[in-house]
Amino acid sequence: MDQDSTVVVEESEFLPGEGLDAVKESAREAEAVLSLKMSNKVRVQRWPGPLGPGGGQSLIILDLNKVSEARARSGFMMPWIIEKVREHLKGGGVFTNRGQTVHDDEEALVPNGQALYMQVRSEYRLATEQEVLDYVDHAQFANITGHRVSARAQEKGYILHYHEGVPLIEAYDKLPRQAKVILDLLNDTGRENFTEASIEVILTEHIDDLKTRQEPMKLWGFYRHRFVDDGHVEEVGED
Repeated sequence: MDQDSTVVVEESEFLPGEGLDAVKESAREAEAVLSLKMSNKVRVQRWPGPLGPGGGQSLIILDLNKVSEARARSGFMMPWIIEKVREHLKGGGVFTNRGQTVHDDEEALVPNGQALYMQVRSEYRLATEQEVLDYVDHAQFANITGHRVSARAQEKGYILHYHEGVPLIEAYDKLPRQAKVILDLLNDTGRENFTEASIEVILTEHIDDLKTRQEPMKLWGFYRHRFVDDGHVEEVGED
């Protein structure tokens, strides 16, 4: 019988109880195949497509390392690789990359005049929310939301007062839902001081909470004067 052939057995062909035994036997056989000692080689099986056979042999055995490297570079494995990278980073994982570069200043020269090779490292991990906000507040040409942050957005600042006293709580209760969500999101960061740059990052990150198709900063601009007039927000910095 061909190894890939499939046998379909109708349970009615057995006496009572025998059908269940056959199913269990099939399960045991499948488990036995999976428990076989595996090699360090990869079996590659190719089937002809709609337009006929492809190039190369239909069955080949290849080296595991070579196959892994080739598949990692190939286009059709890219979505899987991307998702695995995402899962690793979102799970708290870190990627590190080490390389060598010439350190060519005079202090790095050894007696024979050759430059030393200095070890450098790059590290990739998920940034904390505070690291993102600090970065967008201070890094020149920071690009977090799809465009470069302007110097004005980094200089224009606000102080959040939120629920500091009964009058503010009462004013908050009268706000529209979206306005409340904006203040809640700012308060949830644990910060009191914000720039327009950091506010844009926060609102963009939580756009689903705002339930709007408008640009986040259009909403901020719409409610900003009311926030200031009610005392929820105090403007500081450049106008």
